[in-house]
Amino acid sequence: MNRTWPILLKPAAWSAAAGITVWMMAVTAAGGGSAADTSLLFVGEDLSVLTIASRRAETPEQAPAVAHVITREQMEQSGFRTLGEALSSLPGFHISRREWGSQPSLRGVADSVLFLYDSVPLTSDSTKSIHPLDEELSLGGVERIEVIRGPGSVLWGPDAFAGIVNIVPKRGRDIEGVEVLARGGSPHQEGAFTVNWGHNAGLWESFVSLSGTRLKPSPDRFNIQTLTEDGAVTPGLDHVDPAEYLELTFNMAWQDWLRLSGRWSDSQRPYVITSGGELAWEAKRDAPFRFLRMEVSRDLERTSLRLNAFYNELKREEQQIGLELEEKGRVWHVEALCDRELFGNQGLLTLGGSFRYNESEAVQSKSSLPDFLQPDNEYFSPLPAERESFESTLSSVFGQYRHHWGRMDGWIGLRYDNHSQYDETVSYNLGVGLPLAQAWHLKLLYGTAYRTPYDQQLVGTDELDAEEVQSLSAEISWRPKPGLQFQAVPFWNQIRHHIQENPVGGLSRPGRETLAGIELALRLRLTQTVQVWANGTFLSYNGDDESYKVLGYIYFEPDGTQVEVYENIAIPFDTAPKNLFNAGLVWTPSEKADLALRLNYAGTRNYDYIQRKVDAATSPLYMRVSGSSTPVWLFDAALTVHDMFLHKLDVQLAVKNIFDQKYTIPGIYSPIETDRLSAYVGLKWQF
Repeated sequence: MNRTWPILLKPAAWSAAAGITVWMMAVTAAGGGSAADTSLLFVGEDLSVLTIASRRAETPEQAPAVAHVITREQMEQSGFRTLGEALSSLPGFHISRREWGSQPSLRGVADSVLFLYDSVPLTSDSTKSIHPLDEELSLGGVERIEVIRGPGSVLWGPDAFAGIVNIVPKRGRDIEGVEVLARGGSPHQEGAFTVNWGHNAGLWESFVSLSGTRLKPSPDRFNIQTLTEDGAVTPGLDHVDPAEYLELTFNMAWQDWLRLSGRWSDSQRPYVITSGGELAWEAKRDAPFRFLRMEVSRDLERTSLRLNAFYNELKREEQQIGLELEEKGRVWHVEALCDRELFGNQGLLTLGGSFRYNESEAVQSKSSLPDFLQPDNEYFSPLPAERESFESTLSSVFGQYRHHWGRMDGWIGLRYDNHSQYDETVSYNLGVGLPLAQAWHLKLLYGTAYRTPYDQQLVGTDELDAEEVQSLSAEISWRPKPGLQFQAVPFWNQIRHHIQENPVGGLSRPGRETLAGIELALRLRLTQTVQVWANGTFLSYNGDDESYKVLGYIYFEPDGTQVEVYENIAIPFDTAPKNLFNAGLVWTPSEKADLALRLNYAGTRNYDYIQRKVDAATSPLYMRVSGSSTPVWLFDAALTVHDMFLHKLDVQLAVKNIFDQKYTIPGIYSPIETDRLSAYVGLKWQF
């Protein structure tokens, strides 16, 4: 493959972006008619709108997708501290705690959601397990969270696989002045702050947010200090340092046609890993991320033009005893979009093209913990990671057409992606929305999506089948009166060439999985001051086991040749809990107080580990260890008092797991205990 021309295209891509920007500035100066706001970023003041379904502002009911919006008011009322807590309240989502953080599953598929911040992807090609679900992303500067359950590759490209989550930051018009948020809690001795500043001067507006968090990991004690050159461990009791997170975001706009935004985040996340026995050791994961984005838009009489360009950079650093892993990824991306109203505003045609250049540093490690920590292990010791740097490109063209007939809507979309290192892909979607009877509405949706292969898969090959999902779903909604809403969403997903990541086995062989289920949701306003809500997810599964090729041991021939001996092992596909349930109540007795209650249920979860046999001298050296977690009910509460002591000073007390439920969940190498009862006090003051 020619590695030179993608490098030359980098300045060409940015030159093209600059040229189109100059052209759009000229169009702006020339003037033009106004049109409905179709920008991804410049939506109206209604917080219930979202923009990721068709790249223009619309309500979830109008969107050509199963869509939901979590507003700022809902986040504050419920006492959500992290994005993971907010998403766990939605149907279809399960957020699993791991030692290194949180892992999302949507409709039974782990690590399958495309996370966007201000429309910029937060994902990494090196691993699918980096997600902004914990303290690395502060909700203090977030205006709303837009969610789509179902594929979205037509408009968003690869990785919009099982769903999309877009974090929309506040703007200058949302905060005029300074807003300070602070939070402290136990048992993790957590301390967090956010300082927001915003200003709207008419022609221009700007917003800046600075956030930081420091907390004590749980557990925090380990008994293995170092690993010597001959593979022996050095015992010693100690504890890990506190985890620290820092984030800076900004955005600014000029006359609603030029917008700049950016995000810089850094973290130091130490944690403790156990092997199921007496061994416990320190590990660390750092994933600093930064991006800079520019958007230029112009609305003419019946046409909207947009240019998006961004640069992002993610550096992943992981450490476990004797093993250090560092991967880097840099992405340059430019995209042009055109919306055109047709047939007297009854139709909307969206056309676009994009180019992405990616610099990656892939790591292939053949060592895994805690296998080489076994005292009788004479043949297996940690090997240095193999590192390879490479460049890749992705060129895309796409389009979607929507048409309105009376009370019925229809849409169809198509996308072509040409990647330099795996086979070209074609994504498509189609659907229809129509009223069934009074107060009843139906959406039928079908679509496909692809997922970018791991960097490790791309090393040394340019012929690779990308992971593909086909999805069929229906959204049946009932709204007989204001304040009452019921929704049922049956769905069917089939995944081809599915790859899963395992800490011992690495990447699995491609498999085929089929998942089907139903999501139910109800929201009811009982009185002017009380509303209740509930949702449930019920899932069934059929498909292939995850098959892994595991390094057993290494020996040397008399001539010094190194021989690596592998063996195959399979474990069942992990769907996370198949039954999920949420219920809540929000009581607003006065303008001065809110009380939010939430009950969360997660059903039985079966899990499996690949473990090395103790005292095994011949193959098979590895075995499958199975287990299951018991169903768990968790109860949370948040009480907020407004204008306490001072004007615009809000105080909140939030309690998680009120009944102090003790339960275990799957960890990296063995089951782990989760957090017990915890309490937090938060302050918000705007001036």
